[in-house]
Amino acid sequence: MKTPALDKYITAQLKYWQQQKNSLSSHPEKKSLRQFITINREYGCSGYSIAQEAVALLNGSGATPEPLWAAYERQVLDRVMEEMDLSSNLVKTLTDDAMRDLTDILKSIFSDLPPQVAVYQKLAQTVRILASHGNVILVGRASNVITRGMAGGYHVMMVAPMDYKIANVMKFKNVAKKEAEKLVTENTERRENYIKEYVKFNVTDPHNYDLVVNLADTTEKGVAQLIIEGMKLKSSH
Repeated sequence: MKTPALDKYITAQLKYWQQQKNSLSSHPEKKSLRQFITINREYGCSGYSIAQEAVALLNGSGATPEPLWAAYERQVLDRVMEEMDLSSNLVKTLTDDAMRDLTDILKSIFSDLPPQVAVYQKLAQTVRILASHGNVILVGRASNVITRGMAGGYHVMMVAPMDYKIANVMKFKNVAKKEAEKLVTENTERRENYIKEYVKFNVTDPHNYDLVVNLADTTEKGVAQLIIEGMKLKSSH
């Protein structure tokens, strides 16, 4: 059974992309104009709620052409990969040239990696297809790593002091302070080491992002506005 979130974030865009496939084949230069955002964050920092704020601002401005922006987080991305028909339809929205490019990129990314990392090939395919079409905000799932080198990307990293992250985890996980501190410490180390070892990407290096935001003493809407303005400035150069 499909969830409302799945329908909201995928159905409309999928239909539009299928309609535009022939247009993209005739005008390949359009692909370079498509923008997308990735949001990476330290464990305990908000990500998806900020992405939703940004989507609301982008779509509410009236200046964004079709398709409307949408945010994709872990649950939605996992559902796309799980549903065979949906995954197949997503692949079909690519032009022949784009599909060949994607295949070449995936081979280069995963050919020399161990089996435990190669299982993420389907995730990489899904993320890169979404990014190639543009007007998406991809939260987590190593989307900033997977989309490295793609034109039109704006990459954001969310950070915060330890006290902020602990309080956030206490609130959303409903756990005591000691347990929250343990979760932040262990998950932060696990994430950083895994990506460093297998993908050769340092998630803590600010040079890997267009924008690094400290969430302390900020509002989610304010951060969303900052991301949008930063993306506009980058695209204007």
